[in-house]
Amino acid sequence: MTLSIRGLPVVVGEKLIEEYLEIKKRFSMNDWGPGQLKGGRFAEVLLRAYQHLLGETLTPFGTDIPAGEKTRITNAVQNSATIDDHVRQKTIPLTRLLLDFRNNRDVAHLGGFDANSMDTQFVMTSATWILCELIRVYGGYRMSEAQKIVDGLAVKDYPVIVERRGELFISRHNLPAEKEVLVLLTKNPSATREFLFDKTSDSNASRFGKTLASMVSSKLIGLGKDGDYFIMPRGQALVLKKSLLTYSP
Repeated sequence: MTLSIRGLPVVVGEKLIEEYLEIKKRFSMNDWGPGQLKGGRFAEVLLRAYQHLLGETLTPFGTDIPAGEKTRITNAVQNSATIDDHVRQKTIPLTRLLLDFRNNRDVAHLGGFDANSMDTQFVMTSATWILCELIRVYGGYRMSEAQKIVDGLAVKDYPVIVERRGELFISRHNLPAEKEVLVLLTKNPSATREFLFDKTSDSNASRFGKTLASMVSSKLIGLGKDGDYFIMPRGQALVLKKSLLTYSP
């Protein structure tokens, strides 16, 4: 489905959707740090959308908007008498927070508490809400069409890989061992046979070894001299084609 937000310049609408889908991709992989950074990129595109709504010249993509100018833009939208109330009162505070997550938060938190997973879930939810609202207000769709689009974008996504105290778990219940290996190697740059066997559903070590050998032979994964396995381009393509990183239980 090709989606355009007809009340916004084409390049802005396309970039919003592009950055939003990248956030969803990172979220599905439990890739917390990049997920937060992508939230900041999404907010940078929002600033261009706000410039358009204010009747101003858009800052070209690739050109940084200074911090003071970001504050001026968001304040101007919030105080505008002509911009939709929901956009002014709700998307602006969320945009400020998305920018703040990128600039002022990282894996180090006071007291050694790692809140990155919660931060990224906030980024995912906020970006979904903002995009849905822009589609509703400025999309130019009939109400029935807008509702279908909003419902589709707001469908709850679940991480395929769950991380708990540094340990990884596959949350999808319907993957064979071969596809579980691909999912794990999408998260990890490389992994040992022992690690992969421990984390997949195949309890037969001999059969699992044959699965790995077959995957190496078919170029889905590679085997380094150090004994570690890694995903190959053909395996990456299969992950995308089969939507292995999406999960709706």
